[in-house]
Amino acid sequence: MRRLATIALTILSLAVTACVPAKLERLVEKRRAPHTAVETDEDLARAFDGASDEAATRCLGRWIEEQYAKGVTAAAVQVGSHRVHFHPGGEGIFAPGYFDKLECVDHFRVVGLKDHHIDGVGAVMTGHRENKHTEPVEQWYPPEAITRAVTAVAVPGAPRGGIREVEIRLYNRMKTESVVLAAKRQTLAADFTVPFASLLANTRSLARSGLTSVLQQDTGKKTGFYMTEEYDPHRTPLIMIHGLFSTPLAWAELTNELRADPAIRQRYQIWHYLYPTNAPPLYSARIMRLQLDEFRRFLDPEGDDPAMQRTVVVAHSMGGLLAKSLVVDPQEAFWNPIFTLPLAKMNLTKDERAMMKEAFYWKPRKHVDRIIFCSTPFAGSTWAASWVGSFGKLLVARSHGFTDFFEEIERKNPGMWQPAYNSTSDGTVNSILSLKPKQRSMEIFRQLPVVPTTATHVIKGQRDLFVSPESADIAGAESTLTVPSGHGSFHHPQAIAEIKRILALPAAH
Repeated sequence: MRRLATIALTILSLAVTACVPAKLERLVEKRRAPHTAVETDEDLARAFDGASDEAATRCLGRWIEEQYAKGVTAAAVQVGSHRVHFHPGGEGIFAPGYFDKLECVDHFRVVGLKDHHIDGVGAVMTGHRENKHTEPVEQWYPPEAITRAVTAVAVPGAPRGGIREVEIRLYNRMKTESVVLAAKRQTLAADFTVPFASLLANTRSLARSGLTSVLQQDTGKKTGFYMTEEYDPHRTPLIMIHGLFSTPLAWAELTNELRADPAIRQRYQIWHYLYPTNAPPLYSARIMRLQLDEFRRFLDPEGDDPAMQRTVVVAHSMGGLLAKSLVVDPQEAFWNPIFTLPLAKMNLTKDERAMMKEAFYWKPRKHVDRIIFCSTPFAGSTWAASWVGSFGKLLVARSHGFTDFFEEIERKNPGMWQPAYNSTSDGTVNSILSLKPKQRSMEIFRQLPVVPTTATHVIKGQRDLFVSPESADIAGAESTLTVPSGHGSFHHPQAIAEIKRILALPAAH
């Protein structure tokens, strides 16, 4: 029976993740046409003098690659009649030592994602740095790697004694759209997909964790928020929250599309949230809210950055339940149906009391301006009530954070549960069984209204086998779109266009 249940859940996970874009294959280097040494030297000299034609730009990129292969330093390098140095770094410009490796994007092709690039001036490159957590902010970057979209530009200075000074600037292309060169504003060339794909190429273990986070107690993946670019205090956070059997990799296609849109790129910065999907969604939601508060305090200790005043969320499936918890005010809705004792009379430590308050009496996060719910089971999922869901209690890993906490609370407060909740701390409550229709806590949660300061939007799949159209609806939604897809509604081109439309809207309040 256990083997049958394993097979069933594996098939289920494959069905759920079948909507995820094709796996990104490892980047493949393109063949390059050979060039003579004379051509290379002449073209490089022209690049140092400000030429921006294809040959000069290609040679500039190759020269920068060679400097990184040798171990780039801040010292100037003599190249013929040019003395070349790198800009030390500043707003929108990377310091030369920031990357371990800097490569031209034309060495690679991407399989599985549309390659978005822009013509313009400069050598288009991808910067790669191992995440060693050497800087505090790196705890919020993906552990697999730190990658950036870079455009390198050579800025010539006035010649002195036959020697011309040249400065190489490594522009952060996600922040800088254009620069003034030779007294003329020019668009920087760019490729937004290859740097992102070079990160994805290192995430195979993360991809496997979508299933293992349900079946195992520890997958080695740290729960939390992750940025794929530098924090910008002026751009609105766009948070993406994945669903059951999934990881932030589910958002690869949408992230790639949004990064390539200039209006969205200039207005938003994308954050992903990773969490194990074995625990009940309301428990995972409590953890997420606290981690979001911590993340925001880290980025903006004073709380006055323009970016911190407004947040937009796009969430899929069970992730939508986590997202909704950000914008409801439960007050007494949960406590009396679950507990026989008032909170004030329970035997709790100071930390336990604070955790119980955040778990049952939390406050809405007022900075959340809009939420886009994609195939979210507000009224549960019928498959969770089927024989597959019944087998779930045999296979879904026990969430120690959830069960151990309530075991300790129950030990000090015997008889605290209302009859319907006597099994809460016995290890059988998990994410799958929590999604059964009419499950008491989730039914209470479904009926909680979204605060009026947050606008909501619904996207759902016409052929969704896991979440019915009725279950995916939420009262008071500003817009609802049904696309001809399955459970992965947000992958459909119509859904991507709708998300872009919503992101272009002004603040809801």
